[in-house]
Amino acid sequence: MPQEERLPRPPRVLIVDDSRAIQAIIRRALEGGVDDDDNPLPPLQIDTADDGAAALDRVAAERPDLVLSDWHMPNVGGLQLLQALRRGGHADLPVGIVTTETRAERLHEARRRGARFVLPKPFDDRALRRAVAGLLPQRAGGPALEVPELPRGSAIDSLAQLQQQLYMHLGTRGFDLRRAEQDAGLAERPTQLVALYGSAGRNGPYAIGLLDASACWLVGGIAAGASSAEIQAGMAAGLEPGPRLVDQAGRFMRACAAQLRKRSASDVPALSAVRLARQRFERLPELMARNSGRSEFSLRLPGLGQGRLAFLLV
Repeated sequence: MPQEERLPRPPRVLIVDDSRAIQAIIRRALEGGVDDDDNPLPPLQIDTADDGAAALDRVAAERPDLVLSDWHMPNVGGLQLLQALRRGGHADLPVGIVTTETRAERLHEARRRGARFVLPKPFDDRALRRAVAGLLPQRAGGPALEVPELPRGSAIDSLAQLQQQLYMHLGTRGFDLRRAEQDAGLAERPTQLVALYGSAGRNGPYAIGLLDASACWLVGGIAAGASSAEIQAGMAAGLEPGPRLVDQAGRFMRACAAQLRKRSASDVPALSAVRLARQRFERLPELMARNSGRSEFSLRLPGLGQGRLAFLLV
């Protein structure tokens, strides 16, 4: 008799939260990814646990492909769960944190301890699906998810985490952030927001981040509360973003330091300076030709316009 063909099992996702209501909200958001053309997810096998202790039991019984955990829970919380998974031989199991915690130092601590992304509550369903899609394994024989491959020599490894960082900055405003081909004309643009990053123990700059004028209008304008009409008019006229927008765009670039690729275990990238360059950045052509990693992204906000972001390890 011919052997029965075994279909690939769906990816397993474990939701850990002490609120049954939040469990249900996350489940519905993930299940909605089957019909989401922009942020597609395959059918998932979803399990739940009420705290970190119960989650560890679930992992021991049947290891999931991804864990989505709350931070503050009775008994064993989200950070304790991360530590227990690492000690228990599951350091390679992706864990995303979905939390009401907003303090920057605590969010950085979660990433330092191994969280692959941190999503604030209340969250946008599309942001959750984007983050999850970037971490799920690809299944042979199934439809491939549209998750771009990591370019060789990149400056930012995780598109999902950069998307999450932008979501935290823009709030619920919809956007589309994708990896982009290298732009040969990037060095020739006269007006760009230039961010310089350093790292403890290193002399000189560690990395450079760039927002073209359009991206500065979009990122800074939405965060600063500018109207759609103001943003569109400024971009259409080629105007220079004002101090309020530059300040907000600079805050986003500061947060991006945590997403830069580390070249050694001791590296801790941090923003050193940010300014709006009104003339061509003289060293940029050289840095674009000779760098230790380069990542470029296209940003589109429906109804407003699009811009470019770039990061270079120097």
